[in-house]
Amino acid sequence: MKEEQHASQNTTPVKTKKVWAFSVSMLSLGLAVAAGALLERHFGLPSLPMHEQVASVESTPEALRDAALIHHNLNVMASQIGQLRAKVDTIARLGERLAVSTGADAETSELHKLLSQNALASDEPMEDLEPENSSVMSAEELGRELDSLKVALSRGDDMLKTADLAMQLQGAEQQRTPTAIPVSMNNARISSTYGWRKNPVTGRHMLHSGVDFAAPAGTSVYAASAGIVVAAGWMSAYGNVVDIDHGKGVVTRYAHNSKLLVKVGDLVAKRQVIAKVGSTGRSTGAHVHFEVRVDGEPTDPIAFLSQMSSSTAVASTAPDSLLKRAEQVGAAALSSKIVTDTKEHVRLPSGITTRPRMR
Repeated sequence: MKEEQHASQNTTPVKTKKVWAFSVSMLSLGLAVAAGALLERHFGLPSLPMHEQVASVESTPEALRDAALIHHNLNVMASQIGQLRAKVDTIARLGERLAVSTGADAETSELHKLLSQNALASDEPMEDLEPENSSVMSAEELGRELDSLKVALSRGDDMLKTADLAMQLQGAEQQRTPTAIPVSMNNARISSTYGWRKNPVTGRHMLHSGVDFAAPAGTSVYAASAGIVVAAGWMSAYGNVVDIDHGKGVVTRYAHNSKLLVKVGDLVAKRQVIAKVGSTGRSTGAHVHFEVRVDGEPTDPIAFLSQMSSSTAVASTAPDSLLKRAEQVGAAALSSKIVTDTKEHVRLPSGITTRPRMR
């Protein structure tokens, strides 16, 4: 009996400890809940649905300022896109006109494709470019379109530069046409024209293959057009002669000179002084015999000189840099055809005869 009382006394403290531990835990939990309720009442947000809480945050002044800034930036980007579209359209249309002027096919040109891709459709209202409509596009979409238009504008600029170079080269080709009179007409006159006539030396009727310009000895002789010197030296009845190749089979000849100022391989500009008037070779007086040969056949020089304008006649002798570059491309090929012997007699390129015609 004593043993049972002793066991009962030993278990009572254990149970008491467990009850007190449980009570303390519950009390702590109750205090935590109460504290949370107090904090919620004084500092927390009201018990609202999630979307209402988000709306309340977005209605703050800071959020409204951010939204206004984003809207403004979108409007600015939309305006820039409209301006770029207009510039691309202008460049493409200008490029088409340049393509036509240079003989290119405008319908298949890159500029035509650029115009088709970026120009406004005929039924698209201009209002579509207003900033108010930019809200339907995200900032990312506007950025992509802006980048695309910038690339197109850069391509269009490159194409315009190419078209401009083509026009300059076309102008260089015109500079190669022998239209300048080879002497100043202030001290010269035409003493003999192109055609059949009686040779004053032999008395026989022969083709006079050029035009004679009578001028005092020592008068400057000018290149009728830009080109490369393919012959410079003594040539039997022609005396001291200079031949200039202007490309596309056109060669001009200047004969009976007293002095030569250029040599084979020289690049010359239109109206550049190349020789001095003389009476060398088979000649009856001081003059320059001027010929124009196309594919080796003599042609009436007047047909070329008649194309000359007064501005061309007094053109500057300074070579054009673009023309010089264009001429240098063919200089090596042309100069390779020139062969001279030790007696300074000239062997001309194929198609150009050394047999003297009637002067």
